Amino acid sequence: MQRQFLLLFTLAGMAGCVVGPDYKQPALNAPEHWLIETPTSNASQTAAVESLKNWWQSFGDAQLNTLMEQALAENLNVKIALTHINQARSTRGGAFSALFPTVSLGTGAQRVQNPFPGLAPGVHYNLYEMGFDALWEVDVFGGLQRKLEAAGAELDSETELYQQALVTLSAELARSYIDYRSLHLQLHITRENLLSQQQTQSLMEKLNLAGVGTRHDVIRARALSETTEAQIPALEAKLFATLRQLDVLVGGQPGTVTIQVADAEATPTAPVQEIMTSPADTLRHRPDIRAAERRLAAATAMQGAAIAELYPKLSLSAFLGFRNTDVESLFKSAAFSYGTAAGLLQPLLNLGRIRAGIGQANAKQQAAYLAYEQVMLTALQETETTMSSYLKAGIRRRMLAAAAADLRESLRLSQLRYQEGVISFLDVLDAQRILYVAEIDLARSTAETSTDLIAVYKALGGGANRLAPPAQMSKGE
Repeated sequence: MQRQFLLLFTLAGMAGCVVGPDYKQPALNAPEHWLIETPTSNASQTAAVESLKNWWQSFGDAQLNTLMEQALAENLNVKIALTHINQARSTRGGAFSALFPTVSLGTGAQRVQNPFPGLAPGVHYNLYEMGFDALWEVDVFGGLQRKLEAAGAELDSETELYQQALVTLSAELARSYIDYRSLHLQLHITRENLLSQQQTQSLMEKLNLAGVGTRHDVIRARALSETTEAQIPALEAKLFATLRQLDVLVGGQPGTVTIQVADAEATPTAPVQEIMTSPADTLRHRPDIRAAERRLAAATAMQGAAIAELYPKLSLSAFLGFRNTDVESLFKSAAFSYGTAAGLLQPLLNLGRIRAGIGQANAKQQAAYLAYEQVMLTALQETETTMSSYLKAGIRRRMLAAAAADLRESLRLSQLRYQEGVISFLDVLDAQRILYVAEIDLARSTAETSTDLIAVYKALGGGANRLAPPAQMSKGE
């Protein structure tokens, strides 16, 4: 018996030779600086990364903060990402268990004829047994170890995709909230302009009845009021749809979200902060890039698992229990039995299938590498583009603000000149119309500036690591 166990342990000690390529994380191929000139100083990169986790707080809006907390806790896409982590953890647990023997308790009965050489024909007897069976496929060439590495990398990838879900959610919710506030402001501006235009129309009708004005002035004033009033239903429809989108983002039924906004309250904006990290730091911080890198690690590990199929498979088995030809004597000491066995299986006729599997694994690894490179290029492009859009949107907003101020003064002067009889009423109506367009453009530009800033935060991976997966979903076992 000692020799048998010594042989088993010797064969098991052969395990540890892991075939296939060892994974090495590829270097980040990132430029040293951004092409666009960014509004940063010498602030530490650590501070910049920390500010990205709760970036929405820079808007200083309590309602936005409350909605964000609700969404991070209840959003269904985030919950789905958590279930994917659970699935990956189960897969990793299965791969880890495959490294160890399987032990089962069994019982059985057999009717045997001539079980041993030399017995006369026609000899029959019963064989009863009960005990523990153990079976162990020894991972001699590391195929199972490679599968465990792949499962661990896939678990890491799903964890990063969970973080990416947080990035996407925070950006979508903030964008929808900014849209809602902007639409509310546009609706207020439209109604205020409509009220002013209706007052002007009423004045023109009175002057026309008094014989001072003209019917043409009345028609023009009424047409301007009707055109402005026609904008209100469209704005109200967009406002309703945006509010319902917020319901979905916080994981609630229609009517869950209510937002209290004063009529003339401005759209939230955020000051320019030290948010830009270096290109390399940005690539390291983005969860989608880390997820792609982990998928590449998993694909590399599966190359080794495929190569291991070329080599022999060593299996060990053992039995410990009771065997007897008499069921009543099955549990007596004389019926105690044990046995061990070892088997070595070398693939021969299925080499074509195995080599095809290796080729498939190699192709998947190459595809994973190219996907990793593509994600990095997209991240660089997205960051550069969003920062450029944000900076240009800020310039445009400042210009529109100055234009709106000038047009307000122009309307005031036009009204004075009309009262003095210097200009016609048509000039006043044109001034009102142009001012309304400018105010709407300014409101939209303010929202665009904020949403472009949100896009920058998203491009930088803002919102990642805001909430780590629950303890039972951590990376470690």
